[in-house]
Amino acid sequence: MSLKNKSITGAFFNLSANGFAQVINFVVYAIMARILGVEEFGLVAICLMVVEFCNLFVTVGISQNLIQREKWDDQFASLSFWVLMGVSVAIAIFIFAIAVPVAWYTYSELAAQLIAALSIIPIANGFRLVHKARLERDFRNKALAAYDMAGVLAGGIVSVVTALQGFGAWAIIFGKVVQAVVSTVLTWVQSSFRPVWVTDRSDLPEIIVFAKPLIATSFVNFFSTKASNIVIAFFLGASTFAYASVARQGFSVINNLTFQPLNRIALAGLSRVETLRLNHAFSRITGMTALFVVPVYFGVGAVAHPFIELVFGEKWEPSAHLLSILALLAPTQVMAYYLPNLLISQGKPNQAFTLNMINLVVNLALPLMLVYWGLTAVVIGIVLSGYITLLMKFAVVKKHIGISLREAIANTWRFSLAGLVMYGAVLYSERTDLFGLSTIIAELAVLVAMGALIYSAILLVCFRKHTFTVLRELRVTPKMKPPEGKAKT
Repeated sequence: MSLKNKSITGAFFNLSANGFAQVINFVVYAIMARILGVEEFGLVAICLMVVEFCNLFVTVGISQNLIQREKWDDQFASLSFWVLMGVSVAIAIFIFAIAVPVAWYTYSELAAQLIAALSIIPIANGFRLVHKARLERDFRNKALAAYDMAGVLAGGIVSVVTALQGFGAWAIIFGKVVQAVVSTVLTWVQSSFRPVWVTDRSDLPEIIVFAKPLIATSFVNFFSTKASNIVIAFFLGASTFAYASVARQGFSVINNLTFQPLNRIALAGLSRVETLRLNHAFSRITGMTALFVVPVYFGVGAVAHPFIELVFGEKWEPSAHLLSILALLAPTQVMAYYLPNLLISQGKPNQAFTLNMINLVVNLALPLMLVYWGLTAVVIGIVLSGYITLLMKFAVVKKHIGISLREAIANTWRFSLAGLVMYGAVLYSERTDLFGLSTIIAELAVLVAMGALIYSAILLVCFRKHTFTVLRELRVTPKMKPPEGKAKT
């Protein structure tokens, strides 16, 4: 198998594992939301966010270096392994010395215990990552995908079973720990690499130099995406944070199943596009994304109330209102999501980092300004942040590669308008109980069908030509036959 085919196959299995994990995690999340109380559910979500941040220092940098090196060196890999183990232990000590006492005094004894238990996860990742890098270099992505899926499935089963047995918040913690341990053990057993003790530290500077910028970027990305969550958790408490977490869960799954895979493909494609054709390539990507993603965003927001009640239960009704507001972010998500990779593909990583800093500052500032007025105000601030950062990001992009916000709007406004009309119509129908259906499932099915019909009708009646132009971009162009009399190259 060629290197190209190995890469494509590996990407397919990675995306499949990601999709499987997202579906399983969403199902487990929904079950846990029904079983656990609002307060303890929010408490667990906060604890997981803290450990996710600590985990950045383990999962970023070192394994990427091993994958991109020209040749595999067991000595270098062993040194990387021991560095990771040192970092993992340091993180565990930090969690016990700092995070646990803070959780004890700011939330509760239970919060401190949950965070302490979660410290196992960074250590498990430290054990796994070098072995995972070895498997990735050998293009054993199918096996890795299987190990990841086995971990997710085992963790999900443990969470659900222990929750049904009355373990409360601990059920989620048990599941997360089992997931990490199962994936680590399977990866370790199947990898051909075995670490040895290394006395030569001459490669240590290379490891540190490679990892530092990646950790810094991940650090900024984490806080830019979690800024509003941090504000809500700190100022409004665990219960309020739980409602916000449930509201954002649906969109998180949508992002992971749509934007993330498309973003990986976009980086590979845009990096091979000539500068003069970059604008056209970006237009194609945003147009195709808007066609399919915008109606999903607006549609979930429009049916938020029956959706939340059906999936998570009646006690999460306040989350439905928040979900409907968050749906208004759809146009900004489509236009802005690819911008960092657009800059990176053109050799401008510093400018891409600037976009992340814009996200961080605005996403933190607006929720902080509005937190006094409560959760709904903070969520409105999140939506406003999306539009403000959109303007600022395109100012940077236009300056460096010449693509403007006006061009992005030209590629997506038809789909955003159709989605917004659909959103308004479906939301009005749901709020006024237009169809008078007696069951939630029937109501949800009718509303989804209504939304799909409205969106499709608007595109076919008002924007038929542009819609079919975008759909034609999905076709695979056949290879051209060489002219007669000329040899194939």
